[in-house]
Amino acid sequence: MKSNKIIFLFMLSLAFLFNVSCDDELDNFKTFESQTLLSLQTSSFNLSIPEEDLVLEIPVFSSTLSGESRTFPAIVSSATEGTGNEYAIGSVTIPANEYDGILTIDFDFSEIGGEDGEVKELIVALNPPDGVGAYNNIATINYFREIVCNDMELTIISDRWATETYFTLENADGTIIVERSFPFSADSGDTEDTAQTYNVTFTLPNGDYIFKLGDAYGDGQVSTNYNGSYLLTCSILTHAQGDGAFSGAVADPFTGAPNATVEATAFSVNP
Repeated sequence: MKSNKIIFLFMLSLAFLFNVSCDDELDNFKTFESQTLLSLQTSSFNLSIPEEDLVLEIPVFSSTLSGESRTFPAIVSSATEGTGNEYAIGSVTIPANEYDGILTIDFDFSEIGGEDGEVKELIVALNPPDGVGAYNNIATINYFREIVCNDMELTIISDRWATETYFTLENADGTIIVERSFPFSADSGDTEDTAQTYNVTFTLPNGDYIFKLGDAYGDGQVSTNYNGSYLLTCSILTHAQGDGAFSGAVADPFTGAPNATVEATAFSVNP
């Protein structure tokens, strides 16, 4: 791309603008035009590595043309300790009569260890041979393993009227997976006015779901002395949460509680 070459050479010449005379500037510009210089076109990345693995392609620009295909090495400048098996660094190949090539880095999901959400750092540098220069030749890559989680944990903390609270879990099409369930067996009462905590864990296949938290009385998780709350998580992912009055309440009457309302939250498992 001729226009890319002109821009590249112009940017290189600007680096010397405030340190040399106009005559020296022109000499340096001509020197760059005749010497092969390599430059990464992007130098910073933040990546989530999926189960299917990921190949990062970084465009590389050469200041000169050649009638033959050219290959240039790249090296790991620094990296998070113990991550060497998580990626493979390729070389840069620039086809004959082209200015542009690609540096590839292959990330292997199955090899990426650590805690969910842990960010690793990889710094890669072009390492051209003698006679070939480099400008903007370092790429900083921050990456983490995509969180794949099917084991849900639901925590419900009651308001004073605990037995008014129930929940339902459905597929996106409305098929009920967990029937309406009252998690509490008794209200707090006047003598022991404290919140109750309900915890349950369950495994869901990959897919789309709707979690519904219901209140049989119709006012949400609200009472005189304190409000209730709910939290649906998987590892460090939060699928649903709220407290107090329902913000998006919809009617959900059922036998024995015609004024019942629910707060519905759609979520996906490993989308």
